[in-house]
Amino acid sequence: MKKLLIASSSLLFFTLIFTMCKRQLDLKPLGELTEQTFYQTEGDFEAASLSPYATLLTYYFDQMGNGWYQPVLWPDDDVTVRSNGNDDIEDFNWLPGNGNFTSMWQTSYKGVQRANVILEQLPKAEKFADVSKKVRFEAEAKFMRAYFNFVLAVNWGTPPLVTSTVKSVDQTRLPNSQPGEIWDLIVADLTFAKQNLPATWNSANTGRATSGSASGLLGRVLLYRAQWENKPALYTAADAEFTSIISSNRYNLRPNFADNFALATENNSESLFEIQFALGRGNNWFPNEDGGGSGTGRYIMWRAACEQGICADGANAVGYGFMHAVKPLQDAFEPNDPRRVQTIFREGDPFPSTATPIFKAAWSVTGSTPSKYVLGDKTGNEINGQPNMGVNNERVLRYADILLMSAECKILGPTMDLAGAAALINRVRRRADPTGNILADRPATASKDQMFKFLMQERRVELAFEGHRYNDLVRWHRAGLINIKTDINFGRTPANNNWNVRNLLKPIPQRELDLNNNLKQNPGY
Repeated sequence: MKKLLIASSSLLFFTLIFTMCKRQLDLKPLGELTEQTFYQTEGDFEAASLSPYATLLTYYFDQMGNGWYQPVLWPDDDVTVRSNGNDDIEDFNWLPGNGNFTSMWQTSYKGVQRANVILEQLPKAEKFADVSKKVRFEAEAKFMRAYFNFVLAVNWGTPPLVTSTVKSVDQTRLPNSQPGEIWDLIVADLTFAKQNLPATWNSANTGRATSGSASGLLGRVLLYRAQWENKPALYTAADAEFTSIISSNRYNLRPNFADNFALATENNSESLFEIQFALGRGNNWFPNEDGGGSGTGRYIMWRAACEQGICADGANAVGYGFMHAVKPLQDAFEPNDPRRVQTIFREGDPFPSTATPIFKAAWSVTGSTPSKYVLGDKTGNEINGQPNMGVNNERVLRYADILLMSAECKILGPTMDLAGAAALINRVRRRADPTGNILADRPATASKDQMFKFLMQERRVELAFEGHRYNDLVRWHRAGLINIKTDINFGRTPANNNWNVRNLLKPIPQRELDLNNNLKQNPGY
């Protein structure tokens, strides 16, 4: 099976390369696997269906954070760069030539292409013992296509919409999609996926998307769209997805907040979807295309290193110290909030090192670095003995986020339910502090404006470093709920000074514009 999985991954990769060629080479296949011979049986599609998942690994692989951590986390008001560096992404000097944006764009379209290959080949398959099983592969591919298109939509607004495999150079020269067009496809794909994916998988298929994954992502999409497009009715539609997840009793908050970021408690009952990391060929989602395994560069990016001439144990071997928690995030935690020590290190906190087991503020330009995932990644002094490679899964969608998004819909939707919103926010707070002695319940009698402030604060401290914060700021700005320029402190003067409305979207990569004269740049770039 492993050989079959690897062969199918290679086949899909080379299919993408060859279909991009302008000239069609009249050569006989050098191997036995072709589009005509491979995409036939259920086993073929079991293997092929994993190729879009494998693309997710490429976002995270680079140990410098290129492709995901830098373009996703630098813009938010949670982290800043080390003291001896200036970063164009962090400081909102966004240029079309930025390699991080290009990497995210290309990886996303590679994922779309791989999903489209499956969707085109599935109707042609003639050797299924049970043709009714085709619908599950269709649902899985549509979930993955929606995931990649969502990344494209929230980052670039109206990127080209690709609904079929690219077979010629001319087909790569697509114009920008029309406003709302890519969102329509995302909603349609996720609706199909939630109706046709299983609720659970067996242990051999851990990590595959479920109906809950699709419903949760669909709810997020509808919430974003309600705010991006000023469509209040979509709050109701979004909350219907969240409510169905909550009432299913399939998921629950883990008693220990830290379980969501520990290697030993991956894929737990709070998780709706995770990106599965593992070293080498041990990952069911295949080795990463970059050739170095299927881990994440998170640990080397986040772990404390050297500042002010003082170095943390293992600096520049198991940690470069590229990300530091800004003062506004540090101050966002209520006094003694139990989540704080599981999210950021501060002076005197336990640190994952046998040589220096206490965190020193002097290691950080802000006095603090992320502890989320870092504490849960460690095995001894490194991660599984692999210095520059993390294997702790990325939690993409978890139940606490579902509860808070549902609360947001109840605050902002046409049928306001502030008491219901307070109850959901308090569930998240009570998990962090079961006794309620530290984090008092939010009052159901609070005003709409005050309840929304409670919601914003709770999302910030509960979901810090999980890749949602800048998207939250953008959608709230678009909805007129905040003004990023005046209301947000990025913890760094250049970022505060440079942020502009153009930064609601990222610049379309210059390389794409050079190759495609039908593509138009986003405003302001």
